[in-house]
Amino acid sequence: MKTLCNVVVVGYFWAVYSSWPGIQGWPTERDLPDQFFLHAVNIDEPNNIYLWGTEFTQGLGQTEPRAYRLPYSPALHDKVDKATRKLRKGLPVIGQVANTAGAIEELGNLEQVQIRDANINFIDAPHSLVPGKN
Repeated sequence: MKTLCNVVVVGYFWAVYSSWPGIQGWPTERDLPDQFFLHAVNIDEPNNIYLWGTEFTQGLGQTEPRAYRLPYSPALHDKVDKATRKLRKGLPVIGQVANTAGAIEELGNLEQVQIRDANINFIDAPHSLVPGKN
């Protein structure tokens, strides 16, 4: 009985430990939406690129952005740098992910994918799609 309880407790602590970063709101490496409204960018040059965006499928009423972590690449750095310049000027930017062969990696049976390539394009958002300020 003691061995069974120890196994259950260790399993519980492992489950809590592995889910803790997701609970804290750390950036995810999965599920970058096909279209998202770009709010902010941070480039950690040799390692990662971080994007904060709100996906359009939830509607414009959703104003809580999600943080995404992408692997660093020079091509993506150039695209993100151009989008950052537009954001600093106050121009709204939409990110679009082009799902091409070899650009994504399957992560499991839950149909989650990880973006591995610079197949993200940033376009100017029409002012009618810009979420209002509260």
